[in-house]
Amino acid sequence: MKPGVILSMEQALSLTSATLRFVHLGWRVIKIEATPQPGEALPGDPNRYIGSLVADEGRRSYFVAPNVGKDSHAQS
Repeated sequence: MKPGVILSMEQALSLTSATLRFVHLGWRVIKIEATPQPGEALPGDPNRYIGSLVADEGRRSYFVAPNVGKDSHAQS
């Protein structure tokens, strides 16, 4: 199968693990994440805020490993 592009609205680990397989096969995965709404504290996938700090506040250990190689874009 020829690599393509996947647009994914994922959070937690089920679909995140599945789309990681496509990244390993050379596909481009674009992860669509929510922007914060008024009254909400944190934007995007809740897993961005679980685990040890890896790079910056939006990238923690629980989030980085299953999302490596993916593009993330915020949508409101």
